[in-house]
Amino acid sequence: MLKIIANSFKFKNIFNLRNHPLNQFVLYFLLLVFIISFPLNYQIIKTGGWDLYNFSAGMRQSYPDWLPSQLPEDIEISKSGMYYETAVVTTLTTTNLDNETLNIVFMPFEEYTISDRSLVFEPERIVYYDVEGKQVLEVGYSNITTLVRFADLRMMTQSEAVSRFANMIDEAFSSYAIFVSVVYYTGITAFLNLVLILVVSAIFIFVRIRFQKVTKFTDNLKIVIASMTIPSLISFIVGIAGIMEINAFTVVIYQFATPLIALISIFKGSKIKEISNKNV
Repeated sequence: MLKIIANSFKFKNIFNLRNHPLNQFVLYFLLLVFIISFPLNYQIIKTGGWDLYNFSAGMRQSYPDWLPSQLPEDIEISKSGMYYETAVVTTLTTTNLDNETLNIVFMPFEEYTISDRSLVFEPERIVYYDVEGKQVLEVGYSNITTLVRFADLRMMTQSEAVSRFANMIDEAFSSYAIFVSVVYYTGITAFLNLVLILVVSAIFIFVRIRFQKVTKFTDNLKIVIASMTIPSLISFIVGIAGIMEINAFTVVIYQFATPLIALISIFKGSKIKEISNKNV
């Protein structure tokens, strides 16, 4: 793999890499995917992941009437769990970002039945159930950074209370959201780049220099993957630097630069002699 990296910065060297084992290019492609994905994955980690089920986003959009005046005032939530004084089940209703009904349930009991889309706060965990009442996932309270007293929320304005309550949900689900978001984005990045490589490699089969065929499909795969090196590093640097004005264009630059570098490498690296017509 080090040989691929070292030879990915000169056109002729990229072309000569076509004789390198293909399996090493597969590993190198995976490395490049992680490099390309890193800037956005870094932002995902910093922001706590995407709101995968639109819990907090829906709450911030709908501003439910019960928040904060109808919250049970004896409940406190912290990284240690949910503390309560009265063992009473409280069910409140809001909507997610898709305008689907979502029940917010504060449940101090160990055994209960859920038959609709619900977010259930238990003493030791928060559990999400889908529209059929089936458990989808559960998280603990360990990621919640500040103590949230519902009695204090009831004294806030609705805007302040909605923000504090939604932030608490975001913090609780942050580890799960980060993991799923990173895996999802990295997977999508790998798939899109694989499609790019296959399409460009197939098109380059028809490249002719002085009317002669230069490369095979497998040769093109290696050349295109090696040609991803410089665009990947540029995308990485721009993403890490946080240059928002051009960050949106890095994908376009990357998709344009990779085939261009590969094509130039084929022309520069090939040593096809001109066909003589003296004896014609």
